[in-house]
Amino acid sequence: MDSGHLGGDGRDRGMSEDSFNILLATDIHLGFAERDPIRGNDSFITFKEILDIGLREEVDFILLGGDLFHENKPSRQCLQKCMDILRQYVFGPKPIEFEFLSDPEEIFKTAAVKTVNYEDENLNIGMPIFSIHGNHDDPAGLGQFCSLDLLSTAALVNYFGKIESLKEIHVRPLLFRKGEISLALFGLSAIKDDRLHRLFSESKVTFMRPQEDKESWFNLLVLHQNRVAHGPKNHIPESFLPKFMNLVFWGHEHECLVKEEYNQLQDFYVSQPGSSVATSLVPGEMKQKAVGILRLHKNKVFEIEEVPLKTVRPLIIGNLSVTGLSEDTSEEEISDLIAEEINNLIEMSKNKVTGHPDQPTLPLVRLNIEYELESQMISTTLFGRRFQDLVANPSDILKFKKVLPGKQSKEGILDADALEDAFQNASLNERVESLVEDYFKNSEKPLHLLSERGLSEAVRLFTDKEDKDALEKIVEIQMKKTMDYLKKNSTYIEEGSFDDLKSNTDAFLEQFKCERKEKKKDEEDIAELKKELETQKRHRGARTVQDENEEDDYVNPVPTSAARAKLRGRGRGRGETKTRSPKGKARGGGRVTAPVIELEDDVRIEDVDMDETIPPSPPPGRGGRSVGAKRGRTTQSSIKEALSRQSSLPRSSGTTQRRGYNYEDSD
Repeated sequence: MDSGHLGGDGRDRGMSEDSFNILLATDIHLGFAERDPIRGNDSFITFKEILDIGLREEVDFILLGGDLFHENKPSRQCLQKCMDILRQYVFGPKPIEFEFLSDPEEIFKTAAVKTVNYEDENLNIGMPIFSIHGNHDDPAGLGQFCSLDLLSTAALVNYFGKIESLKEIHVRPLLFRKGEISLALFGLSAIKDDRLHRLFSESKVTFMRPQEDKESWFNLLVLHQNRVAHGPKNHIPESFLPKFMNLVFWGHEHECLVKEEYNQLQDFYVSQPGSSVATSLVPGEMKQKAVGILRLHKNKVFEIEEVPLKTVRPLIIGNLSVTGLSEDTSEEEISDLIAEEINNLIEMSKNKVTGHPDQPTLPLVRLNIEYELESQMISTTLFGRRFQDLVANPSDILKFKKVLPGKQSKEGILDADALEDAFQNASLNERVESLVEDYFKNSEKPLHLLSERGLSEAVRLFTDKEDKDALEKIVEIQMKKTMDYLKKNSTYIEEGSFDDLKSNTDAFLEQFKCERKEKKKDEEDIAELKKELETQKRHRGARTVQDENEEDDYVNPVPTSAARAKLRGRGRGRGETKTRSPKGKARGGGRVTAPVIELEDDVRIEDVDMDETIPPSPPPGRGGRSVGAKRGRTTQSSIKEALSRQSSLPRSSGTTQRRGYNYEDSD
């Protein structure tokens, strides 16, 4: 990357006349807590302030990083408020000073209006807004539309970065030019982290670059994914992103880290503006909320100015431990102690009042309380009434967390804190094997004989593949290798007293664990595990076939009419099973055997486009075949003919013509 960077506030003001100015904001969460009479309007107030900043700073456009709305299906009230605010700022007489060079038919091919709104001759756009979708406002339902599609059709927002296929992703940039500054804006809207992680790992995410003057473009990527690791695959490592990027604008993470951070390995910068409203009462949300003003200059020189938001409701979080109180301490005494701490937090929150006329000043307060005994707890609902008019969240002002002696459960087996942290940090889409791995990595009772990676993979096979022997097998494999390692070093382990023996054993186990990680022995164990499970399946399959053959050797005799009469019951059913034609009108039905279709070795299932699925046959009913249905059989030759037609369809090449620009796949 050959871009320059102007740090701090020492930017070259002489270059401002020839600069491309973009406001960066994300996770606005319109409609959050909208039914709350106190907090219901918070997100809209701050959204309006963000647009005010855009007007004041005279930015060329506003770029949103997803989660404009808090709900996938926002209420009509929420949509109306949003559109009313956008109308006041988007439309206007201000001239647009930059060109859009991409082919809008390609960039906006999933949109109803296939153009940027400011190029519509019927509209007068003064401040364009570009946005990707997040995980809260993603497409769903019939037609796969989202709330941003509505705003796009109304010409209020330019919605881009929509994922068209979950099998392979091609990210095409929006190309802009202002004077001598060329900007390539890549948008990657939110999809499930584990799915995107897999696509990146399989090299199925391609970023298209303009061929002409390839090195002259400032490459800006906006995405909405987990940046912080919540599991092995529940985040997107920065190393997955292409190195030709100059700046990555990261949405979804709520902690405000606007100032650009340099990734030395990838040679690009990352900016994480964070949310503009606190959707959870955690320390990350307590930091000063802000947006960023990205200023691009000639030769790909840039800087980001942090602009604090002044209309955000104050949030203060404190911690208190009552574990040292005796059992004789009354509930009233505990309540007074907690109330004193709450009053201190309310006083501290006054430092976050900015004086902005639109800022709500009633603070959000959260006190995390550690306790050991049930007698040290109080009623949060009754306690909250004491601060009904002093805080914005009296019903959830307190959060109790039980501290167990030695940080262990009553059985002394699990690390309760590590287990709770693993679940608290988990997303809604967190997989159980990720929780297992996170728990043991952060637990004070780690694994010694087994590895986190091996156990996690065994859990995955157990849950996904229903391999009931996976856990037992991984224990056998890794225990055997551990015992072999200890036997190999038994001469050194057995020296000294019993305490020395235990100490030496622990030391060698820890050494073996480190060696296993360094030499990637876990992957060998997993490969061995899968091989053994596959062998077991084949043996079981062979036994099943043998059992079925033995059963086929026995032919049921055809019952006589007298015997059939005895088999009949008083209900509607019959004792014998018959094969009926589809035109039968009886309610019961015999067992239907699906036709077996054999494929030759040279037929590849992978070549079938699953998006063009064959419509299912109508269920057999009283009327027999549906109108227009043809009789016939599915044969091997018909399948091969369909596959050959599919493979002969024209495929797109690596280079695509777009409005005068050629694109090529990134390396």
